[in-house]
Amino acid sequence: MFHKRKAAALTYMKEFDIDLLVLVPGSNLYYMTGNKLKQSERLTLYFLERSGRGIFFVPEVEKTKFILGEDDCILSYSDDEGPQSLLDDVKSSLAQHYSRVGVETNTMRLFEYQFLHELGIRQTVHAMNLLKEMRQYKNSEEIKSIKKAVSVLEESLLAVLPTIHIGVQENEIAAKLEYEMRMRGSEGTPFSTIVASGYRGALPHGRASDKTIEDGDFIVIDFGAIVDGYVGDMTRTIGIGHISAKQKEVYHVVKRALTEAIASIKIDEKIGDIDATARNIISQAGYGDCFTHRLGHGIGLDAHEDPYIMQTNDDQIRPGMAFTIEPGIYLQNEFGVRIEDNIVVTEAEIENVMTVSHDLIVL
Repeated sequence: MFHKRKAAALTYMKEFDIDLLVLVPGSNLYYMTGNKLKQSERLTLYFLERSGRGIFFVPEVEKTKFILGEDDCILSYSDDEGPQSLLDDVKSSLAQHYSRVGVETNTMRLFEYQFLHELGIRQTVHAMNLLKEMRQYKNSEEIKSIKKAVSVLEESLLAVLPTIHIGVQENEIAAKLEYEMRMRGSEGTPFSTIVASGYRGALPHGRASDKTIEDGDFIVIDFGAIVDGYVGDMTRTIGIGHISAKQKEVYHVVKRALTEAIASIKIDEKIGDIDATARNIISQAGYGDCFTHRLGHGIGLDAHEDPYIMQTNDDQIRPGMAFTIEPGIYLQNEFGVRIEDNIVVTEAEIENVMTVSHDLIVL
């Protein structure tokens, strides 16, 4: 699998006229090589030349965990020596001149970039489009992993719902969700679990707090699971006790925006048109200014990746894409509503992989 991905990367490097690709620890490095690492204070880089030769530059303490592909080699430094001790070795291992060096501009840190400068690499180019072309089209195994993650999410939510009641803290709900996900095989959470009740629901990213659940609260619950490295991302808004007519009205506007946006998805459709479908429904209901974010985002090895479902995206829907649809309305100092499903696109169909109902649940 990783050999094929490396071969695809080399093809794209030629297409984008990139002589050397430099990756840092993270999802792109894992996707390309199978090495799952996080950025730390210890310098780690992967150099991929257009010839196919790859060089890992890693700390000695991590050396034994690396998977080396065909035409890969590894250079390692000790903590006492530091990465500067191998500067000449890295220089001699690389070709003398690269006219275009691609880097991950969204994730490369300054001290990683400075090391490239010390190697004599002065000019770099944005390589994220190259990586986007590779990663935004999932194969059947990747889609299977996303579906497993979604199953974990749905089962965990259904297990936790009976424990949600007046007087429980948001933090307690988040902790129970994360426990249930772990017990069902999640490798962790791709982002901090959002449990935002009452007035805090108007915060689109209202991380769980010590606020207690009160009668009449809407609770926005947005949480993610990771299975086989792949992410599922789900949001439901739950009512507690006596829910007002206004709350119900807003909920049904969001529900309609979600269902009609999903129904509008078709292969070859412009992505921005999907956002427009949901946004027009919310605007016509009088809440346009209260929908403050894009309609969705891609899911895969990262919780947020291409394709981004927003008005300005002129790309077209293609088989292999996997993304969220998550309209929301946020009324400051009152409440918020968001509903989120996960969509995968295959040659055969547009599939909503979620099964939990969109109907308002009141506990």
